Amino acid sequence: MKNKALWISVTVFVLLAVIFAFTDWQISQALYDPESGWAHFLEGYGQLPGSFLGFLSGSILLRTYRVEKNTKSILGVIGLFLLTAFAGLGFFGDAFGLQTGAEVNFAVVIGVAILTLILGQVILRRFPLETVSQYKNAAKVGLTLMFVAGFVTVWAIKIPWGRWTYRDILDAGNTALFTPWYLPQGNNGHHSFISGHTALSFVVIGFILFLKKGSNARNILLPVLLLWGIVGALSRVVIGAHFASDTLFGAGQTLLWFWFLKNKFVQ
Repeated sequence: MKNKALWISVTVFVLLAVIFAFTDWQISQALYDPESGWAHFLEGYGQLPGSFLGFLSGSILLRTYRVEKNTKSILGVIGLFLLTAFAGLGFFGDAFGLQTGAEVNFAVVIGVAILTLILGQVILRRFPLETVSQYKNAAKVGLTLMFVAGFVTVWAIKIPWGRWTYRDILDAGNTALFTPWYLPQGNNGHHSFISGHTALSFVVIGFILFLKKGSNARNILLPVLLLWGIVGALSRVVIGAHFASDTLFGAGQTLLWFWFLKNKFVQ
């Protein structure tokens, strides 16, 4: 059953990739609405749940980390702290309006992130280590998924692909700048392919691992999280920040990483 679902997902992905190769421009023409309030809201704040997953996961891993008196262990906890703090910066930076163009005091963002991280450790230490450790493997997936799918993979593809966004093409007044998703243009400063916002929107799927497998709560939450990702992807097309294929591949690589990490860390 699992293999069947996997192959169905892969087939749907491939079909959409082929369809979008020929319809990206027409889809953007049909959906483009630069004044869309809900799409702009998600542009500013839609990455918050994904960043929070990374922050929560990192906090759990810090609580369960056993520091030993050797260089490897000490460097490990320092690295984990920095990754968790970075996730916190991403969360609170967006919460303070960084993605909306608001003037953000980075000192305040850093301070709030560090204080919240410390407060989180205080709260987590009120629970027995055995209780928190139940979520350790889920946290490994959550933190890794946020960074690898939400940032590393996205920018490893964005930078060399050099695809123009729909709205940038309209601003330039030259439709010849449009290129299909399968033709990389090199590092030219344009980063439409793939969609980072969509990637982080789908990162939230990691939350289901904190719930018992087969539980009603998990079965209900899964479609809700997938819907969140789909709405986030749609919002990127509506405001012209990405083409449909950009969001497809942003979502696809996140779900692929989730599948791999879940199989690696969670039984």
